Amino acid sequence: MSETVERVVVGVDGSAGSVAALRQGAREAARHGAVLCPVLAWSPPGGEAADAVSPAPADVRAHWERAAEAVLHRTCEAALGPGPDAARARTRTVRADAGPALVALSRHPTDLLVMGAGRHGPLHRFLHGSVTRHCLRHASCPVLVVRPDAADGRALAAAGPGR
Repeated sequence: MSETVERVVVGVDGSAGSVAALRQGAREAARHGAVLCPVLAWSPPGGEAADAVSPAPADVRAHWERAAEAVLHRTCEAALGPGPDAARARTRTVRADAGPALVALSRHPTDLLVMGAGRHGPLHRFLHGSVTRHCLRHASCPVLVVRPDAADGRALAAAGPGR
C-alpha cells in the first residue's frame, strides 16, 4: 500500500451511508491534500438488459442522466454544504454497475476508495450482490467503509427531495 493518497474516490448513491462516506472522504482528502472525487454509478430502470432489448429514447436517457446528477449534487450538498468544499469536488456520474465502476475509477495505488455501509438488506444483497463486498475484493487501492449515523440521514433530508 502506498503511503501517499492523491485522490479520494467516494461512492455516492443518495443514501445516508453515502453522506457519511462523503464527509469522511472530504476529511481524508483534506488530511492528505488529495483530490475529492464523488462518483455516482447508475443503471436504467429495469437494468441494462431491459434497455438493450428495448432501448429508451434519447430524451428518456437524458432524463435518467439528469436525475443521477441531481442525486449526486444533493448528496454532495448534504455532506459538504454549499461552500467551497463542494465546489472543489470533482463529481462524476457514470452509467455502469456500481461495484465495477468504482473499482475501475480507483485503480491507482495512490487512490483511496470510500464507501458507505448499511443501506440494503440481505435479500437485496442476495439478488444484486454487495457493492461493498465487490470493491473490497477487487480494488487495487485501500478501501474505507463508513457507517452512517442519524445526523447523516437528517442532513440528506434537509438537502431537499430525494429520488
